[in-house]
Amino acid sequence: MLILSTLFLSIALIIFGANAKPVNAADSYYAQKDDTEQTDGPRVFVSPHYVNEVINNKTDVKDYKIFEASYGNDSTFKKGHIPGAIHVNTNSVESEKNQWNLLSAKQIRKLLLKNGVTSKTTLIVYSTDVNAASRVAFAAFWVGVKNIKIVDGGYNGWKKTDLKVQKGAAKSVKAAKKFGTKVPANAQYEVKTPKQMLKLQKADPDLKLASTRSWKEFTGKTSGYSYIKDKGEPKGAVYAKSSKTSADVAYLLNKNGTVKSADQIAPTWEKAGIEPTSNIYFYCGTGWRATTAFFITYQAGWKNVHVFDGGWYAWDKAHQKDASKYQVQVGNPGSKDFKILK
Repeated sequence: MLILSTLFLSIALIIFGANAKPVNAADSYYAQKDDTEQTDGPRVFVSPHYVNEVINNKTDVKDYKIFEASYGNDSTFKKGHIPGAIHVNTNSVESEKNQWNLLSAKQIRKLLLKNGVTSKTTLIVYSTDVNAASRVAFAAFWVGVKNIKIVDGGYNGWKKTDLKVQKGAAKSVKAAKKFGTKVPANAQYEVKTPKQMLKLQKADPDLKLASTRSWKEFTGKTSGYSYIKDKGEPKGAVYAKSSKTSADVAYLLNKNGTVKSADQIAPTWEKAGIEPTSNIYFYCGTGWRATTAFFITYQAGWKNVHVFDGGWYAWDKAHQKDASKYQVQVGNPGSKDFKILK
């Protein structure tokens, strides 16, 4: 019996093994991730496989829209996108005139309705940049879309999974008439101005103003932005290790581009006093990186997470007008080079 079993196994290996491809860890993840796995908060990050199931009517999700989020026009989008997706320029949810804060809730609601999205629509957002996807997703969430999904691994993950790609411009969609809720329905998760942030800090001395900026930005070695001259952080900021540069959240991602779990990230943040039960306000330069950190922790069920939308850009402008009120810290807190500018 043992000899026969060995013989059959050898034959199987010869027949099937010759053409077998080595299993790539990233591809395996994209193909096999269990999207039904329980999360303590609402599931936000979903696999390309799940999105493909939605597109092919293999889930109970019927009212859905897919947004491709990126800066600028749809020239890159036309070269290839997830089937049925709509290109959304990040400038349609924020503007330089508004200090790169989110536009008004009414303006964002108008954008959503134009693209057939209501508060009850399942909105799936993706990008080649997780921060762009998170930014647009947060804008919709803030206004009141109840079921937000972000494609984990983004468009690169979609392509690695060898799923169908569509080319050309997006097909027109029927606009929705009524959004279904007053806006912004989730105002409690966002703070826009330094004035509001300062008030919150004074009311709660234990509040964690969590910088998702790079270490060089956090310690005042660089502003991180061509359009921001000054360096530093709002007084009281703590370092929520997230990014290597102003254009990434490398420390929040796995090597395959998917997001790490909050449990994986938490031990590092705890060194700065940031814990799941803390009252946390994530920020960066203008809000992109902060929204990724927000959704990771929101999905994990952290109860008191928010986004300080104004970030360093707005705080610096406030500091220029009233340095004594909006103080700035420079250097590594606790070290000899640390100082407060006022």
